[in-house]
Amino acid sequence: MIKYREDLLMEVADEVVCVLKMGGVAIIPTDTCYGLAADATSQEAVTRVFNVKRRPWDKPISIFLDSAEAVRRLFVIDEVAERALRLLPGHVTLILRLKGSVRLPRGVMREEGCVGVRISPHPLPRAIVRSLGKPITATSANRSGEPPVYEAAEAARQLPEADLVVDAGVLPRVPPSTVIDLTTRPPRILRVGPVPPSLIERVLGVKIVT
Repeated sequence: MIKYREDLLMEVADEVVCVLKMGGVAIIPTDTCYGLAADATSQEAVTRVFNVKRRPWDKPISIFLDSAEAVRRLFVIDEVAERALRLLPGHVTLILRLKGSVRLPRGVMREEGCVGVRISPHPLPRAIVRSLGKPITATSANRSGEPPVYEAAEAARQLPEADLVVDAGVLPRVPPSTVIDLTTRPPRILRVGPVPPSLIERVLGVKIVT
């Protein structure tokens, strides 16, 4: 277990990246709860995430990216999705469709090439993505079916197979992100979270289904 402080951001990010480059998984703090990070482009690493969490394969996991520009490179962005990018970084997950030539592993990519995308307000996930040069998994660090975890020791207890634990102390109890499906018209909220539908409608400029 290693300690996290903002003045140690890049040192901690580099340690996590070393683990991820070897196919490992790391428990890290995020803007909501503790998360389980792995290389989201590696089928082997994604499989480890599912195994460690005991997560069923019919429940895909999302990814962290570090910038709106990275989202635009990988995903189909129409006018509504472009407006939705104003919500990032934020406590939201956007369901978007990958561009035709882009593919991600089973467990990340949903039907028809759809993926949940986050840019975290917390600096550590963004720094890890930037240093690794690849997206990382964005899923809570808990056994599947259990509530979100806000203490590193509890995350480590539930997921003892994790290769590294980054301890940032007790995190603020922010609920899991609001999930917005932008592949349908009108857009749909698949999970209610910290960002309310009224704000999302104002930003998107369209009605949404809740």
